[in-house]
Amino acid sequence: MDAPSSTGAGAVAPVAFAIGIAVSLLGLIVDPFVITPIGGAIAIWAGFLWARRGARPAASDVAPPQAADVGERYTRSRALERVTLALGGLIGLGVALPAAGFAILPSFFAQRRRPVDLGPISAFPEGEFVVARFLTDPQAGEVSRRAAYVRNNGLVGDVPSFTIMSSRCTHVGCPTQPNGPVFAQQQKVQRTSGGDVGLVPTQPSGFGCPCHGSQFDTEGNRTAGPAPRALDRYEFSIVNGRLSLGRLFSVSRVDGTGAQARIHSFALTGDGEPVTGPESWLYPLSPPS
Repeated sequence: MDAPSSTGAGAVAPVAFAIGIAVSLLGLIVDPFVITPIGGAIAIWAGFLWARRGARPAASDVAPPQAADVGERYTRSRALERVTLALGGLIGLGVALPAAGFAILPSFFAQRRRPVDLGPISAFPEGEFVVARFLTDPQAGEVSRRAAYVRNNGLVGDVPSFTIMSSRCTHVGCPTQPNGPVFAQQQKVQRTSGGDVGLVPTQPSGFGCPCHGSQFDTEGNRTAGPAPRALDRYEFSIVNGRLSLGRLFSVSRVDGTGAQARIHSFALTGDGEPVTGPESWLYPLSPPS
């Protein structure tokens, strides 16, 4: 009585196995921790049914009792099914494992960003922007020099408030420029344990990317161009009266200005990656900053 259902499940197994592999590969792009395990479970379940079908001969394959001694132990179709299943599994592993390693392993082995001393908070006039140029890795030297837009927002209670934005465009990582005068001749150099930090006053009305035309306002919000989100920002701390940069984080948008701004923050994502909307589901995990 149960032979038809077993045969029907076995007939569906190859298709379900292929679907499971496809879902697993899609999950490596969309969500490695949710969709990939679902696809893997489907593939394992289908592979089990497929192998079980191959191990259990169908009623049509069973020889009559009087001819049992001359019947084949395995039919050609069952042998081909097992070979196909084995090759499909090997191909799936060959494709999935390198992709999984590329998407997930950097998250575990990436180096953490070390704090960067920008100098005393008195070097940052209240209400004014300063372009700070600093080394993220003193051992690497000038190749690690980066720039940030720093504004002293004054005190919030007894705590100093700063706006510190990365100068890198969130489209493809080109360095942006202040839309306004930059007073290079007024540059001040702070001597720090992490190398010299150059502080250049500027009066921007916003920031622009010369590569592809993205524009940002003075809070880092994207106002035009292909950039998918606002400028990334730095965490900061004040130690013994000195301003220290921490980790970068991504921002979808900023409501308000200065110390009263509400920042919609997210874990740091790569260039060109949105942090909200369906498009954000199409990117793999990003390594920590």
